[in-house]
Amino acid sequence: MENEQLTYEKAMAQLETLAQQMERGEVPIDEMAERLRHAQQLIQYCRQRLTAADASVQQILLSTSPEA
Repeated sequence: MENEQLTYEKAMAQLETLAQQMERGEVPIDEMAERLRHAQQLIQYCRQRLTAADASVQQILLSTSPEA
C-alpha cells in the first residue's frame, strides 16, 4: 500500500474509486489483476480495523457496565 498513513476512511475511499473505475470500464485489462489485488489488500485492512475498533468498543462497554 502507500507510504502515507493509511486510515480506514482513506482505504474505503480508495476502494470506492477502484470500484467506480472498474464499473465504468476505465481499468485496462492489463491492470485489472493488479488493481484487484490492491482492492483485496484494502478490504483486508478495513476488516482488521473494524475488528479492532469493535474489540475496543466492547472492552469499553464491559469496563463501564455496572456489576450485577
